Amino acid sequence: MSKITYLKNSISKIVYFICIFSVVNLVLISSKPINLAKNDVIYMDFLIFFISLIFAIYDYKKWDYKYRDIVKAIKNGKSVDEYMPNSNTSFEINIIKDILRAKNSEIENKVDKIKSLLDEVNDYITKWIHEIKIPIAVCELIADRIEEASEIESINNISQELRVEIERIKFLINQVLYTSRSSSYSEDLQIREVNIEKIIRDILKRNSIFFISKNIELELQNVSFNVMTDEKWTRYIIDQIINNACKYVKPSGKITIYADEDEKMVRLFIRDNGIGISQKDIKRIFDKGFTGENGRKVSKSTGMGLYLSKKMANKMNHNLLVKSEEGVYTEFILCFYKLSDYFKVT
Repeated sequence: MSKITYLKNSISKIVYFICIFSVVNLVLISSKPINLAKNDVIYMDFLIFFISLIFAIYDYKKWDYKYRDIVKAIKNGKSVDEYMPNSNTSFEINIIKDILRAKNSEIENKVDKIKSLLDEVNDYITKWIHEIKIPIAVCELIADRIEEASEIESINNISQELRVEIERIKFLINQVLYTSRSSSYSEDLQIREVNIEKIIRDILKRNSIFFISKNIELELQNVSFNVMTDEKWTRYIIDQIINNACKYVKPSGKITIYADEDEKMVRLFIRDNGIGISQKDIKRIFDKGFTGENGRKVSKSTGMGLYLSKKMANKMNHNLLVKSEEGVYTEFILCFYKLSDYFKVT
């Protein structure tokens, strides 16, 4: 710690000393009752200055000792915690300690958040690897059947099965892509006016192979509504719900898609007459990694699709709800709040 830094830090003390010193000398020189010789005044000034200098040197040594190790630790990029005094600390040291505690707490919170995001992605990737092995294995079996097939009709059926598995692989790859983006959703969101009918028709076209393979009846009612949303993430949420409906609906089942509107919101309904969700599972289907009985019995599941859908719906100030009766139906409701209420939703 340099002496110049100390002098700058003690400028108020120096100014105060000069003012007091000057006032005392003026009083002694100008006051008639105090009849001191000039040499006496100079001698007194010398004593005052000498004593003040001793205290200044002592104060500088104390100041330098207090901050020297801390400054060295900062310059060398080391932790300053071990150099902080533990007792008889000044107000400034206590303030520094409080600032360090606050910054350390802030950094720890950020680190914990990053660790949580990494754990979430790692957990998803682990489950995703196990899930994608299934369609790959099915494709291998189908390839073997193609080699053995002789009739055109048989080959066409096998080709359709192969396309179903390819679409499943595409869906799983798309899930990984969106999961990796979800950690930076605040930079990724682009809220604008979007027509949900266009999104739904594109998704239905892409998932048409699932409808054909299970002979699923589709009832698409009026869904021509404009909403304020991020098109890419809304497409992901709807795609996730429709894909789940195709997965859990029975062969020759039915999926109904419709929408309605009131003064506050537009609601999109996606309903299937599939196996439904048990009451003990329905409260947890949006939990991270939760698969439930259906995810274990009917099809392998990562338990991340609906979790991410709910998470992103909340971030876009939408609301994703579910109603179900086991063995009868499942209905997802995606609520898009209108512009007047959009920024009020939390």
